[in-house]
Amino acid sequence: MGSMTSRRTMYKDYAQADIAELQQMGYFNGRSKEVFLCHYKYMKRIVELEPNVSEFAKLVDEFERALNREYNPNDPNEIFVGHLRDRIKKTK
Repeated sequence: MGSMTSRRTMYKDYAQADIAELQQMGYFNGRSKEVFLCHYKYMKRIVELEPNVSEFAKLVDEFERALNREYNPNDPNEIFVGHLRDRIKKTK
């Protein structure tokens, strides 16, 4: 029972530190918590809790920026997938 409590505390402390780090990066008024919670679950699966708080927050920020970036057809590193959005909506 003690190890579960300490693990839960460790995750909670890690999450709070990441949220504070995102605030330092410019996510204000609850946005830091919202962004963290949006990306935490799947990022935890990908990188676990290996990176330190600062590195994890940078990854969260990178994911958030990538999701909100406008498509630039002149950038060879970007792939347009907007047409898939309509197909997904039609299947729902």
